[in-house]
Amino acid sequence: MQSKTYYMVLGVPSTESDSGIRAAYRDLAKRFHPDVAGEHATRSFQEISEAYRVLSDPQRRREYNRELSLAEAHAVASARRSAPDPLVRESVPISGNRDGTRAPFEAIDDRFPRNLSGLRVPKSERPECLEFQVLLTREEASRGCIVPVTVPVFSRCRRCGGTGRDGIFLCAYCQQQGLSEHEASVHVRLLPLTSPGAIYEISLRSLGIHHVFLRLRVAVEA
Repeated sequence: MQSKTYYMVLGVPSTESDSGIRAAYRDLAKRFHPDVAGEHATRSFQEISEAYRVLSDPQRRREYNRELSLAEAHAVASARRSAPDPLVRESVPISGNRDGTRAPFEAIDDRFPRNLSGLRVPKSERPECLEFQVLLTREEASRGCIVPVTVPVFSRCRRCGGTGRDGIFLCAYCQQQGLSEHEASVHVRLLPLTSPGAIYEISLRSLGIHHVFLRLRVAVEA
């Protein structure tokens, strides 16, 4: 379980490049500067500035990442020692959570095929966050649970090999796209005693997806 981190403050994944962190800071600083947003935004602006001071300094960022890793490892080890086996939730399909995302799902849809081909990826493109919410029962929050999350994954069409053509004809199997779609899952382990509002960030690199990451926000039944 992660508390609020500097990466979350800037809205970037922990793998974000230095230039991506600078771009995120500039965007947020313009939006939340008290001269623009008003005095009520002062605290947010201070958090943004503090996060940038740490993450923009290579040495301080390495030390901060090390502290995050140690805290995460300690939390996981403590939970495993004291908790019963976690419950396993039904699979959560990303395609069924469009209304719960902050980023336009159509824009994210367009990014999935790019990860296979590597084509038409703007150099300035930053990883997009797909944020969604999972509602836990009190027992699930207390014991911890595993949430399988399914996402669309693309591979080269096995009929045409990714060319979009079947001999002299257009490939009907992949509708001339050269790609075929299937679903794959990542398993998110929610630690015991999970509190409402807890946030988990999930990389999709294991599925070959590099331009999208998931941010799961926890809610607990009353």
